[in-house]
Amino acid sequence: MKLKDGFFYLENTTTADGETHCDLRLDACHPIYRAHFPGNPITPGVCLIQLVAELLEGVVGRQLVLKRIVNVKFQHVLSPVEHPTCRVTFRSIEPDGGVWKVRAVVRAAAMQFAQLSMIFEESANDAPESR
Repeated sequence: MKLKDGFFYLENTTTADGETHCDLRLDACHPIYRAHFPGNPITPGVCLIQLVAELLEGVVGRQLVLKRIVNVKFQHVLSPVEHPTCRVTFRSIEPDGGVWKVRAVVRAAAMQFAQLSMIFEESANDAPESR
């Protein structure tokens, strides 16, 4: 299930000092939040992983498949009510053939919600002969 343009909306993307910053707006009325949790919505960790993956695809212009989560630290609860906007910062994106090693953080102002290190591979649907 894609989350972009429903669960979250990409407001802006910038690159500075070797990092790519994606500013997001979360939709607290999305059905995922009604289930997780009614009256006290919080962003599920798996949704943070998925939104980082979707943003990465946009940044690199390739369809990607998550192959390995090297490390994920969920540091604080991300509430779309308390923090309707947040920023995903790609601290590094390292391409190696069809493999992409990524380090990212999710934060709003001084509050850091998650640190992620993951490895993606280009999707077979994105091979040159299928474009």
